[in-house]
Amino acid sequence: MCIAYFAHELRDPAVNKRVRMLTAGGVRVELLGFERGRHAGAAEAKHHVLGRTESGKFLARIASVFAAVPRALKLKPVWGEADAIIARNLEMLALVCLLTLFSSRRPRIIYECLDIHRLMLGRGPATQILRAIERVCLGRCALLITSSPAFESRYFRAMQGFAGQTLIVENKALALDDAANAPTQNETARAPWRIAWCGVLRCRKSFDALRAFAAEMNGLVEIDLWGAPALDQIPYFHTALDGAPHIRFHGAYRVDDLPAIYGRAHFVWAIDYYEQGGNSDWLLPNRLYEGLRYGVPPIAVSGVETARWLAARRVGLVLDEPVVENLRAFLSACTPERYAELRAAAAAIDPRAILFRREDCVALAAALSGAAPQAVAA
Repeated sequence: MCIAYFAHELRDPAVNKRVRMLTAGGVRVELLGFERGRHAGAAEAKHHVLGRTESGKFLARIASVFAAVPRALKLKPVWGEADAIIARNLEMLALVCLLTLFSSRRPRIIYECLDIHRLMLGRGPATQILRAIERVCLGRCALLITSSPAFESRYFRAMQGFAGQTLIVENKALALDDAANAPTQNETARAPWRIAWCGVLRCRKSFDALRAFAAEMNGLVEIDLWGAPALDQIPYFHTALDGAPHIRFHGAYRVDDLPAIYGRAHFVWAIDYYEQGGNSDWLLPNRLYEGLRYGVPPIAVSGVETARWLAARRVGLVLDEPVVENLRAFLSACTPERYAELRAAAAAIDPRAILFRREDCVALAAALSGAAPQAVAA
């Protein structure tokens, strides 16, 4: 089976992860897409560059689709004979739908949407236009892939009226070596309590709250920041950390670094207010699965999909608002015995809830070909 994968950002680790999953499932992948400057390093697979875009500039990214059409048509031998085409994000879906108008073949189009941009939830004319474009394109899709049940129910079903086939593929950690979850053992189960916030650091409210919390707790709590700061959202990120006590930014990391990162962490910050009331309430972030793979309890705020996921599995720490005040009360009273209970619950979670193994990749490939998508959902 050959899949042409149109990606919004060729160097995005999540895109590379999906390519690895498809390849492990026996799929030949032709990767096409756009470059951005946000992520360092090279794209995982051989790829074809369609142009360059910038993070966050959603309307500009849509415009870039039209500019990429001539270049993409020249690459028709690459994608034109594919058994299926995956379009990641709306701009890629629009591009794929345009391109297939110029093809006599009608490949299976699959829409992969793992975030709902805030522009899609507004009330203005731009929102109405974009959602209309998405509805038209969805009508040509054989399958929708999304990463959270809330994205399906709260947006695609309730707001877009989508009645087609959906596949929920959560952002689980990839474990192709068939390893089970591998809990690390933090050297201490007492203060200072270390909280790790990993990934794209784009939530200004979380950043401000954690920085103030670390200073206020005066050594009882330490914050470790790992990943790529979204400077368009937190332009003062680096200057605010200069001299700030008990909080450190460690920069970019690789998958191989995760055992060491979570090996020194007591908790995972799995709270996101970036698009509160929409995407932030509905998502299930990568850090949720990464932390639990290494036995580290996530911290979530009640009322969101992440909190519901944790509560259903009786793991992690779910706090009511105001989160910082409740976290202060919990950590001030937390004993080694109470923390050991949290660690034990995290370490005992079913690996199938947090890991994507080789057999899951094979099932995913089968679902993308049109056979038994429920196997992956199960």
